Amino acid sequence: MIMKNSLRAFMKQRSASSDGSSGTTKKSAETNNNDYVVVDTSNGGGAAMEEDRGDELFLRLRREALDVAEKEPMLVHLLAKVGLIDSSSNAKCKFQPAKTFEEAISRIVSHRLASCSGGAEGNLCPQSLLDTIHNAFLSDELELGHTMSEAVRADALAVEKRDPACETLLEVVLFMKGFASLVIHRAARRAWKPNDGGSGTRFAALLLQSQASSAFGVDIHPAAQIGAGVMFDHASGIVVGETAMIGDGTTILHGVTLGGTGKQNGDRHPKVGKDVLIGAGTKILGNIHIGDRVKIGAGSVVLRAIPSGATAVGAPARIIGFTPTGERPGSNVDTKLADVEPLSGLADSLVGSTITKSTTDTSLSTAATEMQTVSVSEERLESSSSSSDIVESGDSTDGDEADEKNADKHMKEATSKKIVLKDSEKDSNEGGEEDEDDGDEDDDKVTDFGTPALVRFAKMSKDDCMCPFSGSFRKYPRAHSEDWISHSKLQTLLIQQGCSDGECVEVYFALLHLLPLCSPARKYGCIPADVFSENFVDIALEKTSLDIATCQALADGDLRALGLSRKASKRFKGLFSTLGQHSTRVLSRISSASDMNESTRKED
Repeated sequence: MIMKNSLRAFMKQRSASSDGSSGTTKKSAETNNNDYVVVDTSNGGGAAMEEDRGDELFLRLRREALDVAEKEPMLVHLLAKVGLIDSSSNAKCKFQPAKTFEEAISRIVSHRLASCSGGAEGNLCPQSLLDTIHNAFLSDELELGHTMSEAVRADALAVEKRDPACETLLEVVLFMKGFASLVIHRAARRAWKPNDGGSGTRFAALLLQSQASSAFGVDIHPAAQIGAGVMFDHASGIVVGETAMIGDGTTILHGVTLGGTGKQNGDRHPKVGKDVLIGAGTKILGNIHIGDRVKIGAGSVVLRAIPSGATAVGAPARIIGFTPTGERPGSNVDTKLADVEPLSGLADSLVGSTITKSTTDTSLSTAATEMQTVSVSEERLESSSSSSDIVESGDSTDGDEADEKNADKHMKEATSKKIVLKDSEKDSNEGGEEDEDDGDEDDDKVTDFGTPALVRFAKMSKDDCMCPFSGSFRKYPRAHSEDWISHSKLQTLLIQQGCSDGECVEVYFALLHLLPLCSPARKYGCIPADVFSENFVDIALEKTSLDIATCQALADGDLRALGLSRKASKRFKGLFSTLGQHSTRVLSRISSASDMNESTRKED
């Protein structure tokens, strides 16, 4: 009762003092839909540690601790030791109460880690560990734009909101090892100074990483960068490499690896955007970009960039659809991947397929496989129908002679179809590219206009089986090779201009999403030239590092402005001709409209 009254008096005093104080301000991270807030202090990260100025988050934590202490006496010692309840009047359990949220978290996490490391007899000195974490909270050093205090507060609120098994803020800070491992990482990052002049420090950070890995089963390199409002759900087996980045509002389930692809040095780990959901057991390998609002299904192996707003599943991962506009997967934690807009219009038109708009009851990884299976079945059905026509035309001949003639016809027809198909694939080549061995070296030095080339021929790897769009679309008809732009053709065009794979896939995905589901081009995964010409500039300026002049030249098909070498331009002659014609028509319409407006103005 004495403990209860003293805490209530403390809370009353703090609440009264906060009425006339500016206290802390809460700023929404990204939008009002987020389930976390980043708490900013007007005088910097260090000033917040000196006194509690009506911190509602801290007061709420202490209220919850008091309620638990009254109902479950076994936890009184722990709650007093970490400073969440006032035990100064208890002779058997006398600990000073924490003054701030940051001090309480420092005491909680250092106690957990020291206990798992053998206490006073272990590898870590409990007091030294407490000082290290507490001093990291005092630091003004930013990690992806946030101080440690801001990030940890946002993390705690995110876990409470997203985890259905969590009912209080108290259980987040006391028991969630994903939360504790993030606190330790943030402290380790501020102790990681390997290149600080000649007196770099790194072993204290590596010790924190090692002990946290042993205690919680979460291995985060101290140099990794992690935003605010991040949740590691269950957390066991999560590995985050040295050069990895994780954006604000992301949720990562157990068993996820953000790793490299070998022994190469330098920047070699994934870069994960904001509000991303990564399912359990997913492996993301290499220096690839995972865009904002991406969903990745459980057990996926991601080896190529995934664009913003995409949903991907499988090993290797394939993009199966678009994340609904406005949804934040990291906050919604929709691990069933129920609400996904189909990548193409095929899903709604397939007869007999289990893929319908009500995909909420079916795993979309299975649905994607079924969609590909039905597509292949339709092609086989068309082929068999053609063959059956041949068989019927020979039914008037009797006996073995008829069988031999039919067999011979079938063989010739199959051979003919195979040759035609190969020629078609060679001609279209997913992008109408010329053979990369064609062209003289001198052709790579000058443009078609005889001027020195500004952009040289860039050799492209063909048939990337790891491409996230591989197998997602039918091969498009040769008739559209000059007025439709496939993924590989767009990728070749942009890489020719120095864009990264991640930038290429971002631009392509954004353009594809502009097409209605019923669009024939979308079924084949292609962008009509007019859509490209009208929207490319805005999208490319947002998604790539290209300057506006280059973007406009690409949209207009202006070979002279781009300065492509004669060898490089061979790939795109037909496309650029179509883009140029479209640009001319648009300019003509604008000019006609302007003349009409001028004429009307004069008449008035």
